[in-house]
Amino acid sequence: MKNTLTITTLLFIFIVLHACASISSISISSTKIRSEGNKITKEQVEEIKPGITTKNAITDTFGPPQKTDSKTDGTEILIYTYVEKKIPAYFGEFIVNERQSRVTTITLEITIKHGLVLSYNFKRQEE
Repeated sequence: MKNTLTITTLLFIFIVLHACASISSISISSTKIRSEGNKITKEQVEEIKPGITTKNAITDTFGPPQKTDSKTDGTEILIYTYVEKKIPAYFGEFIVNERQSRVTTITLEITIKHGLVLSYNFKRQEE
């Protein structure tokens, strides 16, 4: 009887320890990501060559711009914006902490003249 009690106790301890180890491997926190616009990477921007890259190549790479501005001198400014918000989430996104979210805004302004890139400005801002 004493052996059965000892074996049962050891088995119970093993099961409890195994359960604790399994629970510790479960992810309690994660990050939820919300985004707007087409993603703009630094590598894509580095491929832009003023005087060589065409407007068609830009729209093929980045899609249609969110905003276009035409100037009287014939230049056209294409504006692309990508916003990514990373929000801490807990317990399978049941609890979301908006106050500690991080927002990254990427803006790409490309000046086009005669169908070619004249210049561009790439900005990355994190809040």
